Amino acid sequence: MKKVILFGVDGLSMPLLQRYAGEGALPHIAQMLRQGAATELLPFISAWGDINFVPFLSGQAVGTSWTGQGMAQDNARTGNLLAQMSKKDLRAALVHFPETVSAGNAHFSYAPYWGRSEAWPAEIFKPMGYTTHYAARTADKQVKMQKLGWPPNGALAYHDKGAWQPLTKTTEGYQFTLRGNQGETLDATLISGTQPVLRIADGTLELKPQCWSDWINIDAAGTPCRVRFYVGAFDPQKEDVEILQSQVTHPERLSASPQADALVSASAPFYSKWVVKASPEEAYLPATLQEAEEQSLWLVDNALELTQRQNYSLWATVHRLVDESHHNCLGQCDPASPFYDPTQAARYDDVMRQCYQVLDRSIGKLMQEMDDETVLMLASDHGAVPNSYMCDIYRYLEKHQLVVLNEDGLPDMAKSQLYLKDERGGLEIFVNLAGREASGIVSEQDYEAVCARTLLALGNWQVEDNGVMRNAVSLALLKDDAVGIGFWGDCAGDIVFAYNTGFVWGVSQGKEDICPVEVPGANHGPQKPTAATTLSNNYGALLMYGAGVRQGYYRDRKTLGPHTMTDPAATIAHLLGLPLATLDGRVMHDMILSPNEGA
Repeated sequence: MKKVILFGVDGLSMPLLQRYAGEGALPHIAQMLRQGAATELLPFISAWGDINFVPFLSGQAVGTSWTGQGMAQDNARTGNLLAQMSKKDLRAALVHFPETVSAGNAHFSYAPYWGRSEAWPAEIFKPMGYTTHYAARTADKQVKMQKLGWPPNGALAYHDKGAWQPLTKTTEGYQFTLRGNQGETLDATLISGTQPVLRIADGTLELKPQCWSDWINIDAAGTPCRVRFYVGAFDPQKEDVEILQSQVTHPERLSASPQADALVSASAPFYSKWVVKASPEEAYLPATLQEAEEQSLWLVDNALELTQRQNYSLWATVHRLVDESHHNCLGQCDPASPFYDPTQAARYDDVMRQCYQVLDRSIGKLMQEMDDETVLMLASDHGAVPNSYMCDIYRYLEKHQLVVLNEDGLPDMAKSQLYLKDERGGLEIFVNLAGREASGIVSEQDYEAVCARTLLALGNWQVEDNGVMRNAVSLALLKDDAVGIGFWGDCAGDIVFAYNTGFVWGVSQGKEDICPVEVPGANHGPQKPTAATTLSNNYGALLMYGAGVRQGYYRDRKTLGPHTMTDPAATIAHLLGLPLATLDGRVMHDMILSPNEGA
C-alpha cells in the first residue's frame, strides 16, 4: 500500500539547506538531494505557516481552503484531499499540524498546532525557568518600543519564551512553584548539597547539571501528567542556582479521539514548545536543542508507527525549530540585514546549522526505517529574510484619512472606511461597506473611489533607504484581480497586498507609520513570497524521497518556474490513486517516475 509521510518544517529555507548540506553538515538530507527530487515552492500571501500548510495539505488555493487563522474549512464541502481520502477509506494522521486543517471523523488528529495568543487548552504549565538571579534576568531584558507581527494587539514575531521566575531561599535549599494556566499550583524544592536533589509531589529525584532529567509523574489539580527539569547552574554557596522546567501538557486534551492512547504509544509525553529560544545569546541553548530533537524524534516514531504498522496512508506534521532559529539568528548573519556584524555572524549561523542538524538526524531515521512503498516529503511553508523596516498599516491609513483610530490604535468602526481582520493574516484590507458590515459607513456608490484611494496610498508608501527611496508595498490588487494569486470568495479582502523585501508589520510606541526595526530579526509573513537575499529567500522548500520518486532531480524555479503550495497535495492524491477534479494543484510529474520508468 502506498503511503506518504509529510514531515513539514516551519520556515525551512532551500538556500540554507543546500549550503549546510554542501558543507557536509546534513548527510541524510544530502542523500535525499542525491537520491530524490527537490524544488522550491511559491507561498501564498501571507507567507506564513497557517495559510500555506493549509493548501499544501488540502490541494486547494486559499480562496477555497482558507477561512482564517484557526478556522477550518469543511472538507466534505470543498472536496479537498482529506475528503477524497475518506471516500476511498484511506486514513490520514495530522500530528502537531495547524488547527486550521480539520481532520474530521475519518482521520486522526493529535496536538493540533496552537497559533493563537491565548493559552493553549492542552497546556497545564508553561515551560519556565527559575533563578536566584531574578533581578538581573529581568533587568537585562530590553524593553521593546515596537511590537512586530499580526494581529497588532497580539504580535508574536519575536519568538520570546516564557518568563523567568524567582527561586526562594529556604533552610533546605531553594523553593519554586509551578503555576498553571487554570490556577493549578505545585511546589518544588531544590535541596542544597553537593549534587542537586529535587523534591516534588512527595518524591525526590537526583538531578545532573546540564542535562534534562527523566520524566516525573505528577498530579496537577487532579490531572495526572509528567514534567522534567534541567539544572543549568548549581552552586548554592554562591547563591548561583538556575533550573528549567519543561512544558506540561494535559494528556486527554491533546486529542479528541478515544483511540489516542492506542495510536500514540510513546514513553515520553508530547510537548509543543521548549523553554529557551534558539539563539547564541541564551545560556542554555543545549537544553533547547535536546528538547527540540526529542520532540522531533517523538514525531518520527509516531509517523513510523502509524504508516508502517497501522495502515495510515498519509501522516503530516510541522516541526518549528528551524523557523525559530531564523527569527533569532538570520538578522545577525545575513549581509542584507542592517544588524549584520561580520565578526559575530558565524555564531548565529552556527545555531541555525545546529537546528538543521537536529532535523537531519530525524530525517535519517525516517529514511532508514520506512518501507519501499513509502514516499517521504520534507517540506516547508516559506523561508525567511531579515527585517529592516517596521510598517504600521493603520497609522499609514490614518494619515490618508481612510481610518480613524481609537485609543488602542485600532480603527473606530463608526468612523473608519477601512479595516483589517485579525484572523486573515494582516495583508487583506476590507472596506467598511454599508449593508455588508454591521457598522458599515461606505456607500455602494463610494466603494470604488475608496478602493482607488487605498491603492494609490499603498503605492506611495515609501521610506529613504541609504539615499534611495523604497516602496514599503511590493504589490496591491483589488479582489477581482487577486484571483490570479488564489484569492476569491466571501472571506477574501477587498484589497490584497504584500510588503517589500525587508519590511515587516508592527506597531511602535512612537506612533510612526514606518521606521527602522529596533532589534535584529527575520520574517516572512508580511513580505512578498519572492523576497530574497544572497543568503536566504521566502520560498518554501520540498524534497521527495522513496518509492517512485525521480532520483537526483532538482527543479530550478528560475528556469522552469516554481511549483505552488497546492501542487504537493495533487501529487499525494496521484500517488494514492485519488481523483484530482476538486483540487487546484498540478501533479508534479517532473519529480516522480511514470509507470513505464518505474517498471
